[in-house]
Amino acid sequence: MLPSLLVTLLMVASSHPSYLECGTDASTRLRVGQTIMQSTVADAPADSPVKVEVQGSTVRVSSQAGITFAAKAFGEGATISVSGEDTSLRLTRECSNQVYTVNGNFATYLFTHNKAESIVVGYVKPGLIPFLPGKVFLVRATVPPVPHKVSLTPAQVKYLADMRAAAEKASANAEHELLKELGSYTFKLGLMLNGGSRAWKLATTRAADLLAQLKSALANVEYVQNFGVDPDYRKIHPGEPEMDFATIEKFGYIPNMWELRALNSPLVHGTSDRQWKILESAERGLYQLPITSRPLPVGPNLTEALERPQYLGGNLRTIDVGLPRYGPYAAVMKNEVVRQRATILAGDSGGWENGCNSSLAPVKKWWWYSRYDCKAMSGRSIPGTQDHQLHTILANTKYFAKVGGSYSRLSSTLSGKTYLARLVYQLLTPLATATPFETLLYTEAGLLGALRPQDMKMIVASFSAVYGTPQALILQKFCAKYRIPLAWGLNGGETWTLPSQDPAQLGPDTKSFVDVAADRILDPTSANLTNATLLQNSLMKTVWDAIHLKVANQRAGGEASKLQASDFIGWWKQLKGFGFPIQALHPGDCASADLCLGTYRSSKGAKDCLCIKHDEADEQKVAAFNDAEALTPESESVQPDNAQVVMV
Repeated sequence: MLPSLLVTLLMVASSHPSYLECGTDASTRLRVGQTIMQSTVADAPADSPVKVEVQGSTVRVSSQAGITFAAKAFGEGATISVSGEDTSLRLTRECSNQVYTVNGNFATYLFTHNKAESIVVGYVKPGLIPFLPGKVFLVRATVPPVPHKVSLTPAQVKYLADMRAAAEKASANAEHELLKELGSYTFKLGLMLNGGSRAWKLATTRAADLLAQLKSALANVEYVQNFGVDPDYRKIHPGEPEMDFATIEKFGYIPNMWELRALNSPLVHGTSDRQWKILESAERGLYQLPITSRPLPVGPNLTEALERPQYLGGNLRTIDVGLPRYGPYAAVMKNEVVRQRATILAGDSGGWENGCNSSLAPVKKWWWYSRYDCKAMSGRSIPGTQDHQLHTILANTKYFAKVGGSYSRLSSTLSGKTYLARLVYQLLTPLATATPFETLLYTEAGLLGALRPQDMKMIVASFSAVYGTPQALILQKFCAKYRIPLAWGLNGGETWTLPSQDPAQLGPDTKSFVDVAADRILDPTSANLTNATLLQNSLMKTVWDAIHLKVANQRAGGEASKLQASDFIGWWKQLKGFGFPIQALHPGDCASADLCLGTYRSSKGAKDCLCIKHDEADEQKVAAFNDAEALTPESESVQPDNAQVVMV
């Protein structure tokens, strides 16, 4: 009896959280399944009396009086600081990332963290017998990533202001030509030849009303950057960097190619001198950017590399996986980001430099370049902006007039004037189709400043390329960490590499079978990031897990090469019946193209807008700032030449 009582008294004496050793992230006992006070540590229940909130570097723990706890900051180099006047908390002995309650007599506790990825609080819930030690429960709070600050030089700010003013005039001037074309007999006949009875309503619409619909459609156009190419792809297309989620995590944003070059990164090793010259020529000529670096072969240093743009594609046909030629992941930008920081060209700048700039040696000169109207897009053209781009769209239809999907079939009938009608039909009509080649006839935007996770409206992943792979789990974790909705696109069941293996087989005269504005499916892990009110079917998780396992097993079991588009289409249909199908935005659908991903059918069966849960703290602001150092990896030293402007 006496020994048992002695053991009990010793347990009570050692149950105070001050006795919990520090440990590392891997060895600490503040983990589910570990043992503290002879009981197994467990996750706290939903009605836990202890709550943890993290706002910036400040951590607030709310608790009931009488409850004691230990709190630990997880993450490499993470530390905790307690105010010298605070009598409620103390740092664990010989530990810089763990604190404990002195007596548990308070309802609120405050401390700060540095470099923490998460905060874990382990508290003791008293047992049935008050003086005996109770069970330890854990409450976790993920530390939101610190947003990267976007710096623009005064020259870039002036450039954007000047381009907006010039684009506004050019776009207004283009209205007159567009109104004439939209009201012409050849345009209306072109609509009917492209869409048949589906185009009748458009063909009988007044030119002014058609122009208003076109403007509304352009306001909804998605701007995407696809990434995730592999080494085999880069052997064929050396101009693309090997961008992945680890690189984005390392930088805090997607670095541009010039930054990677200045850092001598292996991600751009193999990019040819010809490709660098094409980028240089496009940025100085077509975009007319205020560049201060020395010409190639010297090129920009790391500071000067920040003057260079990120390239986005204007997804005019709302292809579900963006521009799959450039990778299986499509980062869809918030339109406000493009509105504030980008200028827009009529087509791909690399294509124009390769096919139209006779002063440069092309990386590859495809035969269809001879069909491009090079004069429609040149260094004398005024780039558009997100709000003012009618002249850019008009130039797009002229530049690509002889490679649009119906040119060869209809050129003799309408003297080649079919591409504007076809593009308007694709922009304004549900259930339209495009040729595989037309997915390359996008407008191109040059985005100044860093492309950050917080600039993304959503990420769309290729279902047939990524679902059921280890990369899918990495993708889900990335999207959850940065609160970016994740959606899947079918892309006709084809992997992203197929259209890229031999573009010659996908030339401008192929058949039109690619769905325009095809449905996507919201990943169930992202439902909580949206306003979705659709009740989740009890079988949803079961079905998604089962199909994920089936796809994963077939990929890993040596059957990957035998998978056909029909296999992915079958799996897609099963998921669509137990998921959140998203229809693309059409003119007039939703109030905000920045926050809304598309439309869906709510629990009541009504068509509703599927939008990101809006946090006013995420709104973009403009402030004076001098922060080139913050944009630079620790191994580099940068001395900014002048003050900068930051969009936060």
